[in-house]
Amino acid sequence: MNGRENTSQSPVNKIYWDTLKDLNDTDKMKLVVMLTSSVVYKEEPEMPVLTKEERKRDLMSLAGCWKDDPEDAARMEAAIKDGRKNEFMRDINLDD
Repeated sequence: MNGRENTSQSPVNKIYWDTLKDLNDTDKMKLVVMLTSSVVYKEEPEMPVLTKEERKRDLMSLAGCWKDDPEDAARMEAAIKDGRKNEFMRDINLDD
């Protein structure tokens, strides 16, 4: 490569180009491979498709997960409701 530069590059790219333009072709090609591999589309793992029965089984597996909690259901429900109320009311200014 003869060190020509594209004048339509962003200022950031120009800084990098000014730093890297004098590298030998082998090092430039290694950088090309590194940069290209860093932006190649990486497929995310596919989520399993569950049947209705599998979804129900998974949901039911959570049943009773708080059975050992020392707090009784009524107190837990009250705490949840209070938390929701406080979360909502925090964003409302009644003095307006």
